[in-house]
Amino acid sequence: APDDDLIGGHLIFYHTPDIEQHLEGVEIRNFGQAGRLGKYPVHFHMCEATKSLVKKAVVRQSNQRCYVIHGSQNVTLEENVSFDTFGHCYMTEDGSEHSNSFVRN
Repeated sequence: APDDDLIGGHLIFYHTPDIEQHLEGVEIRNFGQAGRLGKYPVHFHMCEATKSLVKKAVVRQSNQRCYVIHGSQNVTLEENVSFDTFGHCYMTEDGSEHSNSFVRN
């Protein structure tokens, strides 16, 4: 089907309170699922108080957004790159998020 080109993978950190996640030096290409809520290339979902880091990663040719923080605190996005993407690239989702850092992206 023609829309299959807009359905890529998605990486989700899902309900991981108090667990440190570390993602560094990776390239994520053709991820995200166009028109599907919550299907983003890098997605922190309801992790609550986590101390996590995404650093020196690249998201390119994204089908929907790039780095999304939803219901999660203390996430640092540092020195990341986004290129040739669709939608917002660095975002919090619903306003409940706090104490997150967006550094030199």
